[in-house]
Amino acid sequence: MTQNQTILKHLKTRKRGITSWQAIEKYHITRLAARINDLKDEGVKIGDTWESGIRHHRKTKWKRYFLLT
Repeated sequence: MTQNQTILKHLKTRKRGITSWQAIEKYHITRLAARINDLKDEGVKIGDTWESGIRHHRKTKWKRYFLLT
């Protein structure tokens, strides 16, 4: 299974979508944004939202990607 297929399968089966950290931890995919761009180029409707929180005692933000219905 390609990285794009792996990410698409995750998006189809998980309602909360995926973050870069999840892609790294679960699938060892380090360039999630590039894979999302590939999927968008193939016509897959994907949205994103910025999230923020505290990680390692620092305020940080990240994107969560999800399928648009």
